[in-house]
Amino acid sequence: MPQKYTAAIVGCGSIGRSHIDGYRLNDIDVVAVVDPVAVAREDYMEEFDIPQGYASIEEMLEKARPDIVSICTWHLLHHELTIVAARPEVKGIICEKPMAIGLGHADSMIEACDASDTKLVISHQRRFTPGWEKGRELVQAGAIGQPLMVNINSLQGLLNCGTHAIDGVRFVLGNPQPQWVMGAVDRDTDRHERAVAIEDACMGLVHFEGDIQLFVQSDLYLEKAVGGGGFEIRGTEGLIEINESQVRLLNDDGWQEVELRMKKEEIRAIGGHSNGDQTRELIAWLEGEVEEHRNSGRTARVTVEIMMALYESARRHQVIHLPLQEKDYPMDLMIAEEKLPVREPGWYDIRGFLRRDNVDQEAYKKLRAEGMDHFPALKKLHDEMGE
Repeated sequence: MPQKYTAAIVGCGSIGRSHIDGYRLNDIDVVAVVDPVAVAREDYMEEFDIPQGYASIEEMLEKARPDIVSICTWHLLHHELTIVAARPEVKGIICEKPMAIGLGHADSMIEACDASDTKLVISHQRRFTPGWEKGRELVQAGAIGQPLMVNINSLQGLLNCGTHAIDGVRFVLGNPQPQWVMGAVDRDTDRHERAVAIEDACMGLVHFEGDIQLFVQSDLYLEKAVGGGGFEIRGTEGLIEINESQVRLLNDDGWQEVELRMKKEEIRAIGGHSNGDQTRELIAWLEGEVEEHRNSGRTARVTVEIMMALYESARRHQVIHLPLQEKDYPMDLMIAEEKLPVREPGWYDIRGFLRRDNVDQEAYKKLRAEGMDHFPALKKLHDEMGE
């Protein structure tokens, strides 16, 4: 009989709801939430019938003592909160993507979890979507021969959708190690994403072992750009197009759509079965049934290294051979070195709408109490706010 586990959510925004999906699908009780904004944690406690709410993670860990902690805050807090949560009594941590801003912070997360024997999972939950799983199965079985070239056309910043896409390519290819990268960035505006300085657009080439190359475009070819889950792989004997809910294969028989284990309309890239399966594999890892989670911190660190190396290549104007030596965030370094002068002044955040201080909390709670199903715009705000 599997052990009964408890969990806590740190950061009461939209993505925390997907983590709660994962826990509920595995009969794991969410016993506490943490958020410095009182109305945020009170909403969660009421909506999900969670008994305990705290303003700090330290108080929560002392009083609630959960087995598993989900870190669902904005990017810059991931490493700090993971390190705080990495205690011997915490068996597992599921931290949102991107794992960290800067390779040094990613390393510090792994070191802290190793020291406390806490299993660290990074929520690249798309690895559990049927499209990606079937794509991996076909590529590993030789359906397109030897993979040669992969194309990603993503949007909303490399750290946002790009982290999923790069991670997905590695998953489908069998987690090859990158050998070198070359990248370029454009930053004409003072663009941020969840308080992190990001590029307006970027592109890069990643060379993996086995002579497989990945070409990355982010926020460049917007007419053809997709979210975090789509890419195509060309091989010696065919081509495969993969996203979370669809796989198309081109070979000598022409194009064919591959049947997946779930109907397209049932597949959720975020929440539901994807987070449920991710949580289930964490339990299997805790109980010794799998050697390592497919989304382990060590696996996700490689994705961080690739992204940071692309930025570092742009910073140094040269090919970057891995392992990456720079441990800080190269984008911040480029800005400080005045290598990316802003031509259109005005600080802005593409996820600024998620901030609670932009919302009339009393009006929000009143409308929510009246039933958000009658207010589609408010329901959308509720679903997106605070990630």
